[in-house]
Amino acid sequence: MSSAATAPASAADGAASAAASAAVAAATPATGRGGALPSIAGRLSRVLLRAAVAWGVAVSAVVGFAVHHEVDELMDSALQESAEILYGLLSYNAAQLPVDGGGALPAPPHAERLVWQLLDAQGQVRLRSHHAPDAALLTGPPAGLRHGLRGDRVYGLPYGAQGWHLVVAQPAADRRAAQWEAMLITVLAALGVGALCAWWLGRGVARELVPLQALSGEVGRYQPMEPGSALPAAQRAELAPLRDAVVALGQRLAQRVASERAVAAHAAHALRTPLAGLAAQLAVAQREGDAAIQPRLERARQAADRLRRVVAALLTLFRAGVEPVRRPVALEALVASLPVDGLQVQVEGRCEAAVDADLLAAALANLLDNTVRHGGQTLTCRFAQDAAGTTLLLHDDGPGVSAQRLQQLQQALDHTGGEPAIGMGLALADQVARAHGGRLQLLPVAQGFAVALRLGRG
Repeated sequence: MSSAATAPASAADGAASAAASAAVAAATPATGRGGALPSIAGRLSRVLLRAAVAWGVAVSAVVGFAVHHEVDELMDSALQESAEILYGLLSYNAAQLPVDGGGALPAPPHAERLVWQLLDAQGQVRLRSHHAPDAALLTGPPAGLRHGLRGDRVYGLPYGAQGWHLVVAQPAADRRAAQWEAMLITVLAALGVGALCAWWLGRGVARELVPLQALSGEVGRYQPMEPGSALPAAQRAELAPLRDAVVALGQRLAQRVASERAVAAHAAHALRTPLAGLAAQLAVAQREGDAAIQPRLERARQAADRLRRVVAALLTLFRAGVEPVRRPVALEALVASLPVDGLQVQVEGRCEAAVDADLLAAALANLLDNTVRHGGQTLTCRFAQDAAGTTLLLHDDGPGVSAQRLQQLQQALDHTGGEPAIGMGLALADQVARAHGGRLQLLPVAQGFAVALRLGRG
């Protein structure tokens, strides 16, 4: 681990813990149904709903106009027919009509939908229905279909040879009420049919998206590195290319990972024997060498030990089997069992977690060794546990790095999982964390250098 600046005080340690909590929360992937991403089913449902509403409004407008026009024509026809019937009845009984005194013909109480008047040549009302007004419904020649003075629809035709006219009218309020009632029923029916179609189409869309959801689940369980793992056949023709592309990608990744593992394992095995011989030779040289060269021999021996730990970590990380072998381990004891010359390790608290002890020890050994190599003398280790897993918080008192360099290191870890520019210690620690379902997070602190080694729950 790259080290940090001056000896850490309690305030600096508290800042590291707070930064670790924030970093861990930021690194934890958001869960939930779709998160902030748009849903295909939701978008299709909204499109169908908008289409249904637009269709209902358009159909309602067209049908409403047609109904209004047809109802108007139907009422006009009924008005004309009523006038002609009244004409015949009045003409048949013309001698008995009380036209001299005027007034209304007797009738039982009822709601009159049509009113009529018999007008003389001067436009005076000589006879009317009991709800018709005393004044003439219109002025001027009353023949034909017209609008009256009050907005009523009026139909007039000549009556007799004296220039009289029979006028039949329908009240404007009754006419509008009938038109709006017919239009309202039509509009509600059209909108209801549109909503029903949208609901039916939405259910159909949801059924058609089931194979896509099933394929997503299968892709999540697909393990191209495991023998016998395969994706089932696509249930829809449109999903077949996607399924084949995922299978081809998995095969390419599996081949690449297998090749990299083989190379790393071969290199580690090839290095292990020469390193053991080198360590033995350095031990002999230290016993037999002059005092003047002892410091150099000691540094060479420490470098050989570091390289040996890296090789051990590579062998463990790239052994047969992808998953780490997890067992309950007391983490405080594991950290304390990794002494590094020139570094004082302070472990605060106790914590037990299911981890691969060999892998975690290799990762921690490299982080501790980084601290020494970068000038750290004291390192504090804390633990944090939550529902997602366990986090080891490591904070040293070395010179640290700039904020820009820290961001560059974190980006290198996030994008590539480790590259030579960030050092083998951080890269191995990140790989071990990934193998445990977690990540290595670099923490911004005021003094020193701090990391959060996140391990997923086993």
